[in-house]
Amino acid sequence: LNDARSYRAFLKPFVTMWLQMEQPITLVDDYRGRASYHFRRFLQHSMQEETYQYIHRMLVDNRPAREVVSSDWTMMNNTLARHYGYQGIEGGQLRKVTLREDDERGGGIMSHAGIQSMLCWMGDNWVIYRGAWTARHILNDPPQLPPLEVPELDPTAGDNKYLTARELMALHREDKNCSVCHTKLDPIGFAFQNFDISGRWRDVEHEFYKVDELDSNVAWRGTGETRPVDNLGELPGGEEFRTYDEFKEVVVEKYQDDLVRGLMKNFMLYATGRKPDIDDMAEINKIMETNATKGYPLREMLLAVFQTDAFLKH
Repeated sequence: LNDARSYRAFLKPFVTMWLQMEQPITLVDDYRGRASYHFRRFLQHSMQEETYQYIHRMLVDNRPAREVVSSDWTMMNNTLARHYGYQGIEGGQLRKVTLREDDERGGGIMSHAGIQSMLCWMGDNWVIYRGAWTARHILNDPPQLPPLEVPELDPTAGDNKYLTARELMALHREDKNCSVCHTKLDPIGFAFQNFDISGRWRDVEHEFYKVDELDSNVAWRGTGETRPVDNLGELPGGEEFRTYDEFKEVVVEKYQDDLVRGLMKNFMLYATGRKPDIDDMAEINKIMETNATKGYPLREMLLAVFQTDAFLKH
């Protein structure tokens, strides 16, 4: 971990596996021409690097696990600063930046544009994708695969494009094959409605979206009337939230152990090449008990994995 080579040799492949970072991301900007091409190219790279370097910094600084969800900082360069509306940040090198108090995104990986923009589909936020990703990677509660016979829900087809996200999800839940998963996952996904398809903060959403062309790249543009963002939701334990900030507060207060256990299972999977069994889980629980009062410092938690029988003896 002290070796600079560990960033590419361990950190990036681990985070890619853990958070499924290989998914394509969505970019929309209002600039045309050659400069826009370079901006979009560097923006996409920077959006992904923000998450990689954020987790790397947490390991280097031994930060508490709750900062995976909520913090007052992120990793930023001039390209991301432009995307997020920050001034005075020069150069392409990502560095630790304290967020403005009025930045409603706050810190934590779920606020990263690279995360939220890869959880979109057909030109709009996709509540079910964001809910399922959060259940799997943050709450350690992966959803089951959808049945093969479930039809695709196209938000741009016919009258669907005039429906709100909540109305679309309600329509999908009318199918009994869909309702089991959607009833749990949709209320989680509404936490992220303030993030547009490029992962920027928004306070309103459009009535529907249409295709536009920017430099031979397809973009989706909001048209029609606007309405306030609807992000009323509920976590699996029944805890309701009305804002993204409330959502993060509940996750840190009520679900931190789930977050840490899921992260430790992924550490163990990466270290051993197999899913942890019952004996491995006993070792994980022991590591968690030892580090709970310290706030689950991430570097110590990772190093403890490499002292387990699961890693050393199997």
